[in-house]
Amino acid sequence: MRQLLAKPLFFNRRIVFYLVILLSLQCIIAYGALLVFDSLPSSLTDMPDDHIVFRESQRGTVNLIRKHIDENKQRPLQTVIDELQPYFGYPIKILPANTTLSHSIKKELEKLNFAYDGDDEVVYIDLNDGHLLQLGPILMRDILASNTMSLSVFLIIWALFSAIIFFILIYFAFSAVWKDLVNIRQTAEQLGQGNLKARTENVKGWLFKPLANVLNNMGTHIEHLVSTNQTISHAMAHELRTPLARMRFELSMLEESTDEDERVALQKGMSDDIDELETLINASLNYFKMQQSNIELNLTTVSLKQWGEKVCQSLALFKPKGFELVCHSQDANAKIDTNLAETIVKNLLLNAFKYAAHKAVLNITKQDNRVILEIDDDGTGIPFDAREKIFMPFARLDTSRTRSTGGYGLGLAYVKLMAEFHDGKAFVVTSPLGGARFVVSIKSGDF
Repeated sequence: MRQLLAKPLFFNRRIVFYLVILLSLQCIIAYGALLVFDSLPSSLTDMPDDHIVFRESQRGTVNLIRKHIDENKQRPLQTVIDELQPYFGYPIKILPANTTLSHSIKKELEKLNFAYDGDDEVVYIDLNDGHLLQLGPILMRDILASNTMSLSVFLIIWALFSAIIFFILIYFAFSAVWKDLVNIRQTAEQLGQGNLKARTENVKGWLFKPLANVLNNMGTHIEHLVSTNQTISHAMAHELRTPLARMRFELSMLEESTDEDERVALQKGMSDDIDELETLINASLNYFKMQQSNIELNLTTVSLKQWGEKVCQSLALFKPKGFELVCHSQDANAKIDTNLAETIVKNLLLNAFKYAAHKAVLNITKQDNRVILEIDDDGTGIPFDAREKIFMPFARLDTSRTRSTGGYGLGLAYVKLMAEFHDGKAFVVTSPLGGARFVVSIKSGDF
């Protein structure tokens, strides 16, 4: 396809070959159509037979010759014929009365006193005195009776005109399609060269519009992945820098310290930093692995009410002292991956335990073919300009990096990723409780 687009249309050998084949087929079709049409009866074509047309075209000539002969009966017949001959472009002969003629010619002579023989292209005139006149052979313009050269020229001319009209129609019919195809190719080339913002625009034809949409979606997806990976790489580098800086400082202090208790504390701190680095790296690798792979969902039909109560009970031990957790689940069945959905709820509730003041509310409902998970808290909420950022890996509103805060900013990133595995989405708005409301919409499978 790329070679076809890269070369001019009339310089492509394959196109020229197809054009020659098309012209040949046009010639065959034209000749066949002429033969079939000529063989059809006049009752069907509403055209008289060639024999009748040629015969009637000579009726006036026959009557004039007969009239001139009748006016000169006292003169010899051959003399009269010789006088007439210069006025005709074909020979006039006198035949004896016993000339052998076909039955159809004799029958026509008896009926009309003249007859036309299409095989020899001659006209016979009965003079009613024992003589016959032969006019011809008469030259007739019959394309089917022409020689091979004449017929070939006609067929080639006919085929050329047909091909020109055909290609004009094809051009007007497919010029828009051709432009769409060139537009798609240019976009693909730009994407291949690294311009991830290239998109195919103004594709209107129904034939390539789906392909343009797929290409644009692919470009958007690739651009998003590259941008996300760049953001993750920078964030991860920043996360790694903190424990490494602490280790460097602790190592320097360890070299200078002479107090045994202090040295033991520094060694423990370095060990904890190593554990933190290992945990961070493992969490990052797991996230990258999950992001790059297509997880096959293990869909199970569950009662949302029973499942929601079970999840809330499993988190009772993690709830801060004096914290109120309210769980509302609709009494309906849904088909979901319970492991991934449970991870989503637990991450959001643990996040609420950490940032809410005194209360969190879990609402699980089913709307059409989707399950809606809503977690409200009475915390400080999420600023409007940070509501998309917090779903990015390693993104945290709490900028401290001490071991006491815990977490790496991957919890909400996991929530969004697992929602997308369910053909869903995750976002945050303001809660009626004054804090944040995290909303996750996941698709319920067919029963």
